[in-house]
Amino acid sequence: MASRSQHQGHDKYKSRIIHLFKLYAEDINTETQADNAKYLAVLVSGYLEQAIKEILLQYASSISAKPISKYIKETWPTSKNMTATNIESILEQFNEGWSKEFSDWLKVTKKREGRGNRKEDRKGDINSIVKWRNYIAHGQESKTTGVTLVSVKEKFITIKDLVSLIETMVKS
Repeated sequence: MASRSQHQGHDKYKSRIIHLFKLYAEDINTETQADNAKYLAVLVSGYLEQAIKEILLQYASSISAKPISKYIKETWPTSKNMTATNIESILEQFNEGWSKEFSDWLKVTKKREGRGNRKEDRKGDINSIVKWRNYIAHGQESKTTGVTLVSVKEKFITIKDLVSLIETMVKS
């Protein structure tokens, strides 16, 4: 199975995002914070896509013959929005149990730390970060009013939890 050192790519990406959240939180200029939040939304969406790809391709190479592993790597979609539905579909192609576990994980709700009565919506967090990235990439700034450092950070927490879930599923 994939070892921890084999996930250095997405770990470095995650560390960079964490560093930027800390750096940008110190900026008191609201216009700059809004731009930084949008930049981080794009990075978090990219992290989600790259981490899933890295974990699953490493898994495929660890359990498959080289030609099969090569085929999976070369046919991986170059651009796939990692919505909750797409993630579930990809996981199902690897292992139906993973898809079920992911689906169950999406249904769990709990209070967000420090956010009053607001409940965590994992599926909403995943889909929002992807949607925001697409709006930003396609110049639809008017649709990004909810993109703040706080909202992006909340989504990032969910994304990190999802990446950990997938790593755990692949290892077992």
